Amino acid sequence: MRLARILTLLLHPVIMPLAGVYILLTYGGWLSLMPPVAKRYIYLITAITTLVIPLLILPLLKHKKIISGYHLSDHRERRIPLLLVAFLNLAGAWILQRAGAPLVFALFLDASSMIILGCTLITWKWKISTHLAGIGGLTGMVMAVSLKWTLNLEIITGILFLLSGLSGFARLKLDQHTPAQVYAGYLLGFGISFFVMRMI
Repeated sequence: MRLARILTLLLHPVIMPLAGVYILLTYGGWLSLMPPVAKRYIYLITAITTLVIPLLILPLLKHKKIISGYHLSDHRERRIPLLLVAFLNLAGAWILQRAGAPLVFALFLDASSMIILGCTLITWKWKISTHLAGIGGLTGMVMAVSLKWTLNLEIITGILFLLSGLSGFARLKLDQHTPAQVYAGYLLGFGISFFVMRMI
């Protein structure tokens, strides 16, 4: 049980955009040759809009009694937090695009926003796994970029598949989702991200 909680925390969906930027800037061919100052800017904007602000908003939502806890176990409580995170991902994409960053970063954040919106719509009727949607989106991005730019990212892809399985195991072990919700989340994230990133 403790391992499942650790995996759930380490593979949280809010970490996936930053993980994607790291993979692109480290293993993304010509992107790894970008000037350090440009890399720092991309990391900073991504971290602020997809990680820092969403985490700072949660205590406010709890204080206003919009959510009852930070785990968001009730799918009805997920709607407003998910919509806010989707908006912040779009804001990050817009800032990076305005700053002249390579289009791949804005597209990745756009895809992340679309995945979150998809989860939000489904959440109105059914509890889908946002954890698996997040890592599915990251895997879809890596596969799309590797195919589009003919990059050898087989090891990264293999690691992501392994981590996806571990994330699914953790969510099931904690009794947070059914197998159908886990598979649906992964397929939603992977499908949207792979399709959007093929437009690079």
